[in-house]
Amino acid sequence: MADSHRLMTEALHNLQVHQEELRAQNEELHEAHGHIEKVSARYRDLFEYSPVGYFIINDSFTVVDANITGMGMLSRTKGRIAGKPFLLFVDKKCRQELDGHFATVRSVGRASTELWLLPDQRPPFPVILESVRLGEGWGEGWRCLSTAMDITGRKLAELALRESETRFRAIFEQSPLAIQIVDAGSAPRLSNRSWVKLWGQVSTIPTGGKHPVLSRIGAENLLTEGLAGRSLEISAIHVAAEGERTKDRWVHGYAYPIRGQDDSIPEVVLVHEDITERKRIELALTEQTALLRRQYENLRVLSEIAALPPGPASQKLAHALDLGRRHLDLTMGMISRVEGSRFTVEHHSAAEDTALADGMVFDLASTYCALVMEQDDVVAIAHWARSPHADHPCYRTHGLESYVGAPIRVQGKVYGTVNFSSARPSQREFDDGDKEFMRLLARWIGAVLEEDAIRRDLARSNAELEQFAYIASHDLRSPLRQVSSYVSLLSRRYGDKLDADAREFIAFAHDGAVRMDQLVVDLLEFSRIGRDAKPIELVALTEVVREACANLHTGILDANGTVDIAGTLPMIKGAASDLVRLFQNLIGNAIKYRLPDRPPVVTISADTGAMSHVVTIRDNGIGIQPEYFDTIFGVFKRLHTPDKYEGTGIGLAICKKIIDQHCGRIWVESTPGDGTAFHMELPRGV
Repeated sequence: MADSHRLMTEALHNLQVHQEELRAQNEELHEAHGHIEKVSARYRDLFEYSPVGYFIINDSFTVVDANITGMGMLSRTKGRIAGKPFLLFVDKKCRQELDGHFATVRSVGRASTELWLLPDQRPPFPVILESVRLGEGWGEGWRCLSTAMDITGRKLAELALRESETRFRAIFEQSPLAIQIVDAGSAPRLSNRSWVKLWGQVSTIPTGGKHPVLSRIGAENLLTEGLAGRSLEISAIHVAAEGERTKDRWVHGYAYPIRGQDDSIPEVVLVHEDITERKRIELALTEQTALLRRQYENLRVLSEIAALPPGPASQKLAHALDLGRRHLDLTMGMISRVEGSRFTVEHHSAAEDTALADGMVFDLASTYCALVMEQDDVVAIAHWARSPHADHPCYRTHGLESYVGAPIRVQGKVYGTVNFSSARPSQREFDDGDKEFMRLLARWIGAVLEEDAIRRDLARSNAELEQFAYIASHDLRSPLRQVSSYVSLLSRRYGDKLDADAREFIAFAHDGAVRMDQLVVDLLEFSRIGRDAKPIELVALTEVVREACANLHTGILDANGTVDIAGTLPMIKGAASDLVRLFQNLIGNAIKYRLPDRPPVVTISADTGAMSHVVTIRDNGIGIQPEYFDTIFGVFKRLHTPDKYEGTGIGLAICKKIIDQHCGRIWVESTPGDGTAFHMELPRGV
């Protein structure tokens, strides 16, 4: 009994001990569970309340989960985000980049892309989307964690601070910039692939403790400043070529100190960027810009020359020489005429007093222009003493150090030269732009000389035409009048003694003489248009029409015709007498070429535009066939025989010449049997 009691007591004691142990274990488990819940809550808080947007994406690129910041970025609740393709939350213009982004994540495990997120009811905004593939602990299938950081006002440096050592390694190794970390003893500690590719693998330090690369390219101050705690940037370091197989290079260099805990500088980051291509492009652009600037100046000066006001050719050429001389920064300009071995100065311009004068004659061989004539092209030498022509007689005699000249052609033949020179060397070499400037200037001078020659020939031709007009009006018309008078006298005295055929022959001779006299008169009128010094003034076309109708009064009355003015006719700047002749011819034609079964009706109207007036003279006459629209304005272009309609066929030619003199144009519209409309477009006078 006592043993049983003792055993029961021991069992009860053991049970109490075991119970106490269980209680202690339960408390430990409870504490562990609470700790796990706290840790889980912490990590969940880290996910949910992170200042950046987190998105868990599965293998179909659907959002599995999003944190509070991500929901705020998209302005949507988690229920409106989870289960939806992430593509829906990205601006359309960036969806192709998003596809590439996830393709990169699937292939290499991570990607970083700048995108524009599309929140609900708000405009898109830019983010840096960083995605990394998650491990197997995140569930079955492929998943990635995408981090969206709003980069509107945030710096990339904040993102770098959150990068892990793995990401730093990836960025460091994959960077296109050549990066090397150097310790305080100038020894290379770490070099990325780009550095090795740029400079080769160098791990030892030469004697003297100098950095092997920086000492070679003369940029030791990068390391010196970095070790002194100062960042330094050298925009362009020139690396000379080593050997025939290499070329000159340029490197953009940076140095950043890495500070230790005690504010020491244990290491320095050296960054080199190969800017060879960029530098070559910059140099080419600089050269091209200078060339374009020269071309612009060339065109500007040529435009000024081309815009010189009308005047004597000698005055225009003198101004052109002044502009060209100042443009090329030379002291003397000259236009010469070359005939065989004879060199004559026709026009010159000088910035200072010189013995040169227009009309001076030299032997061509003693001038620099002999080279221009020999090469038949531009000769441009900035420093004659250094050129192959230093023994030229012109240099020995006159000492002109700089010279540029070009051949001038007039009517396809070499006329002479235009050249500019100075006793001092040019401050720069003459380039292709200068040569093209000289070619264009020579072409313009040739055009001016050719125009001047044409003007002189035209003046001579006009004088001869005036002489012809005088002869025609006196010497030609006098025999015609004499023939007409004697034929009439013959008819009166002997008409009754002649038979019918003889009287008919006399009538034909008389009519021919009269028509010949009228032809001469019309030709004189045609030749005088534009040559008479008529006053140019504002003329009221209404008064012009009235005067023309007054001159045609008898013909209009005989034909029972009417001339109506529709509306108000404008004021025209021109010669009143010529305009009266113009309307008189057109109205007279409308009266003459009428249909026999209806009286002629002529209507004159005008339509005013922004720059011109269009005056129309419309009739109800016989009309004109369309194939003659372009030919009727020619001299003697008659459409009818004289026995049917009188006239010499020169009236419309006179009209066109008057219109041309008034800087206008004339054309015709007509329907045979219905009438004709002549349209005249004339510049506005006011």
